[in-house]
Amino acid sequence: MRMIYAASERCPDLLYETGFSAPDPFLYVETPDFRGIVVSALEYGRASKSVKEGIRVFSHDEVRKEFGMPRALPVGLVNVIAAISRRYADWTWGVPANFPLDLARKLEDNGVVLNCVNPFSPGRIVKTADEIEKLRHGVQLAETGLYRGLEVLKEAEVDQDGVLTWNGETLTAEILRGEIDMAIAKKGGTAAQTITAPGTQGADPHQQGTGPIRQGQPIVMDIFPRCDATGYYGDLTRTVVKGQASDKIKKTFQAVYSAQRKAIEAIKPGAICSSIHQQAAKSMEDDGFVTDLSANPPCGFIHSLGHGLGLEIHEGPSLNSRSETVLQVGHVVTVEPGLYYPEWGGIRIEDVVAVTEDGCENLTTAPVFLEIE
Repeated sequence: MRMIYAASERCPDLLYETGFSAPDPFLYVETPDFRGIVVSALEYGRASKSVKEGIRVFSHDEVRKEFGMPRALPVGLVNVIAAISRRYADWTWGVPANFPLDLARKLEDNGVVLNCVNPFSPGRIVKTADEIEKLRHGVQLAETGLYRGLEVLKEAEVDQDGVLTWNGETLTAEILRGEIDMAIAKKGGTAAQTITAPGTQGADPHQQGTGPIRQGQPIVMDIFPRCDATGYYGDLTRTVVKGQASDKIKKTFQAVYSAQRKAIEAIKPGAICSSIHQQAAKSMEDDGFVTDLSANPPCGFIHSLGHGLGLEIHEGPSLNSRSETVLQVGHVVTVEPGLYYPEWGGIRIEDVVAVTEDGCENLTTAPVFLEIE
């Protein structure tokens, strides 16, 4: 038997298993006879309408009746799990790696044996056609944010010091990020930690970006919203320059773009993840861009080529230099090579692709270009 106790808004495995998104923790159980959840009266109606087919929804009164719990016995987690264990004469449960420690100790004190199951929901790594459509919508949310960011940058003017202004004030990374996130919110998505990193800040791949944006600087925009309705993510990165880019930036941009195109062409069933990463790395090296991981800070192509995308922003499979995972139909991965140099900044371009029978489908439709007039 297996169980999860968590808030499905923050537990991808629970959301995957039940289809019910809730901000507060609830109990999910798998027994020889059924899969079900136990929820409060507050969530019973919504849960009954939201759960996947085959999931039973129990109120506290219903779980009491189902498992013969005495009226005087509180419907607490330990008592419910003990009652189910007695029903099946099985006190051993599989739980995810992040099962609450306090609850685990209380259950073990009452004779319950817990075994860690990791991954708890291995089916998540291969997406169904329905999941791919949900991911496509997530990418579309990211593109909505990108188009708003590009619109703001196109409208921006350049002052005499080369600083961008918009709506009568200095255009900062924070303002640009706010406009991107707001556009996504209007379409039913939530964008958190969006990256709008100008200039040298872009040399740090996870730097969100702060302060004024200047003409001629590369601006790394990495947008990864979650769809409020489904919980599935989108992911998208574009790097642009307001005005004219230097020859160095143009050459770097072209090297990254070329590496990404080659990697996407190599993605197909049977391909090994590490080989695709290495192919992208070699492409940029052949174009003259050195990677030095021992430098302080590291420079060049300093991260993996991509990662799986789904109910988490980072999940399997990973397109890194060590992964021997063999791609199969239904895998959905990002393809995001980048080059980073602390003296001037970084370039990253990212699309999302789904592995198909004859190669892959690019779920991203946003154009790739460098300069904005």
